[in-house]
Amino acid sequence: MNLKQIIPFIISAIILFSCAQIKPLTGGEKDVAIPKEIESSPLNGSVAFNDETIVIEFDEYIRLTNVSSQLIVSPLMETPPEISIKGKKLVIKLKSKLAPNTTYSLNFGNAISDITENNIFPNYKYIFSTGNYIDSLSYSGTVINAFDQSAKENIYVLLYDQFEDSIPLKELPRYVALTDKEGKFSITNIANGKYKFFAINDINSNYLFDLPNEEIGFQNEIIFLDSSSSNNIIYLFKEKGGLQFIDKIKNKLYGKIDIVLNQPTKNLIITPLNKVFNEEIESWSLIEKNENGDSLTIWLTPDLDLENLVLELKDNAKIIDTIDIEIIDRSKLIDTSLHMTTNITSNFDLNKSIILSINTPFTEYSSNSVMLYEDSVLITTSFFTDIGLRKFELAYDFKENTSYQLSIPSNTFKDIYGLENDTVKIDFKTKKESDYGIINLTLNPNFKEKYILQLYKKDKLVNESYFSNKKNKQYKYLQPGAYSLKLIVDNNGDGNWNTGNYLEGLQPEKVIYYEKEINIRANWDNDIIWTIKE
Repeated sequence: MNLKQIIPFIISAIILFSCAQIKPLTGGEKDVAIPKEIESSPLNGSVAFNDETIVIEFDEYIRLTNVSSQLIVSPLMETPPEISIKGKKLVIKLKSKLAPNTTYSLNFGNAISDITENNIFPNYKYIFSTGNYIDSLSYSGTVINAFDQSAKENIYVLLYDQFEDSIPLKELPRYVALTDKEGKFSITNIANGKYKFFAINDINSNYLFDLPNEEIGFQNEIIFLDSSSSNNIIYLFKEKGGLQFIDKIKNKLYGKIDIVLNQPTKNLIITPLNKVFNEEIESWSLIEKNENGDSLTIWLTPDLDLENLVLELKDNAKIIDTIDIEIIDRSKLIDTSLHMTTNITSNFDLNKSIILSINTPFTEYSSNSVMLYEDSVLITTSFFTDIGLRKFELAYDFKENTSYQLSIPSNTFKDIYGLENDTVKIDFKTKKESDYGIINLTLNPNFKEKYILQLYKKDKLVNESYFSNKKNKQYKYLQPGAYSLKLIVDNNGDGNWNTGNYLEGLQPEKVIYYEKEINIRANWDNDIIWTIKE
């Protein structure tokens, strides 16, 4: 067989082989397109609107997700619209009488998506006017936490066309919008006029500021809108005060009762009600409070001849609550010695004191029994001092890159239950000066008020200082990492950040962050000039 006769056989074989190949079915390209509005009746953007039903058709089958929380109707309607899906159509039935000469917007947020790939039609909006034109003004900005400047999501921002101070407490707003993940909002289709602005973390979803734990934000001045306004910053805060109550009680260990309150106390008094103690010769407890006064631990003294203890908690002579506490039996105390922990690490920081913590309050200790060795040489002048019911401090000017040993003999510390410590020996070495970075800071404020300056590493407060006017501040012994500077304008000079109060027209004290993170490297100085504009 010559070449001309072979070629047709080869071609036929190739065709047959290709046809015999089994190829997997692919479902086609993935649908990534969002639904598109094809038509609406009445038309989106209609004027002289007087219909009761709106039908919007999309190019594919759609579904609704969380429409009750996603849909924002502005202005509010007395009865919310009834929303349903019929195939590719979105049907809206209006249940309220509409106001004359008013522009309405129905923003569906992220509620609308297709049924195949759940592609979301973001912020789909249907607009109509009962008058002869569509109002087109807008008011937009960002809602942030007043204290830490974080963006606040799902916050209602409200405009009122009434101006009494009590309006946000008892009346519904004229216009409404909701903040996104970045805290941004935009109230659109607003009519020309004057408005009162208010923002609320609306816990009970009724558009009213009527709960003591709802966060709020407001503009002090009445807003006059004759053109759109953007880049408005709203500071959200929780008011101080309101009903005080016990948030949590924990009573699981012998002699220890933990209590958490919903807000700090000023003058907390705890009184037993079911037994009278002679304070001169009897002590029923030791009380340990945190710095804010919103949590405390009650340590019951041993051998109370009671099965339970009824306690009354008062703050500034006002009763907070009465609680009935079971007294756990002494047999539940399984410890045979006093547990101790320290903040010592293998590479100990040069600028730190040694902090010793024990599990329970002490009754006595022998500070001179504690021994600190520097390169195996005993330092006889070093000893612990108590800085709380369960904490002790050993302050010493540690040398860099030096070996130390802390030695605590047994029975040095004794707690209220008669437990004593076992022998403790801890070897450690200090860091080198070159392990740290430095910040040399120059502050130039343009205000006269005193201010609080804070240095943070991530969320941990590293240093806090109080100043007025221009200042130079050096931060030494900074471990490598990212730091931030925070300044609080201390309007009342009390050394604390103070929240606001709506009815008093009081904004929270202003917080200002340095514009960027400060990257600290070992053995490196950072020179920073911060010009602060309030």
